[in-house]
Amino acid sequence: MKSALLLGLLATLAGPALAQTPEDLFFKGKTITIAVGAPPGGTLDPYARLMQKFLGARIPGNPNIVVTNVPGASSNVLARQIYATAPKDGTMIGEVFHGVAMEPLIGQGDQRGFDPSKFAWLGSSHPEIAACAVRTDMAVRDPGDFLTQEVVLGSTSPGSPPFDFPTMANRILGTKFKLVTGYGGGQAMMLALERREVDGLCIAWSTMKTYLPDILGGQRHARVIAQSEMETTPEFRAAGVPPLASLAKTQEDREALAFFYGPNAFGGPFILPPGVPEARVALLRKAFAEVFADPEAAAEARRLNIDWAPLAGEEVQRRVEKIYAASPQVIARVKAALSPPK
Repeated sequence: MKSALLLGLLATLAGPALAQTPEDLFFKGKTITIAVGAPPGGTLDPYARLMQKFLGARIPGNPNIVVTNVPGASSNVLARQIYATAPKDGTMIGEVFHGVAMEPLIGQGDQRGFDPSKFAWLGSSHPEIAACAVRTDMAVRDPGDFLTQEVVLGSTSPGSPPFDFPTMANRILGTKFKLVTGYGGGQAMMLALERREVDGLCIAWSTMKTYLPDILGGQRHARVIAQSEMETTPEFRAAGVPPLASLAKTQEDREALAFFYGPNAFGGPFILPPGVPEARVALLRKAFAEVFADPEAAAEARRLNIDWAPLAGEEVQRRVEKIYAASPQVIARVKAALSPPK
């Protein structure tokens, strides 16, 4: 009798620990693809590779994680693919440039192929602040000099941060940046700067400091003049680098810039298509959150010399909703500022 009672008690205690829900079983034996909306070796790629290393063990069923690259149109090609054709079961995750979040609002082409407010946002590993640097032989010492001196910047295509950030500055603040487009990415632009093909560049700070880790110390051929947030971040404050937004003259200017900079808070976000079951979205958000909190993942980011200041999926989703709640007047002004000259 006692043996039977003991066995019954053990079964009762073990039951909840051993019980598995359908969601716990779903990914067992499956492969999750993380599709990166940029070329191999670009700004987004190392974050996907880091997730490939740590994510599978955090998901019930321990699925295999693979990474593929789907570059094109500043991640908009991948965003359309995720939105329209990706399996709605959590087995395909996209990593995109943060500008995708507002592309249908301010984009200049036909961006009706996806609605970012309907994606399930899983999280972001870092904020994506832009920084403007110029050659040290240029007579540019502070953001105010951009109002009086023409500075030739290396750039990529419209819709990408190296193009849109200085274009916004020209149209809203009155800077005199001249853009030379056609560069393939951050590495190509950094090489152009070193070769003196261009005077400077405005690119993701995470990219710039990867290639020039001591640039804030003045030990390179270029210096950082300004950064893209509304307020100076601690890293730039310590180096005496002000925000370019300090040139704003009116409240309307500041509101337009604040809206445009909104997605900077969630660089390289990870997304799921609309229609993935809510329980599976929650499961994957939890797995991402566990990787974000993992000291070993943070150590890997330091080893790779990439920024690591994660933002949970729920918070990214809230920020995207805030973007889509902006006033029509602000949206129209930003879109007009990014429109090609007539």
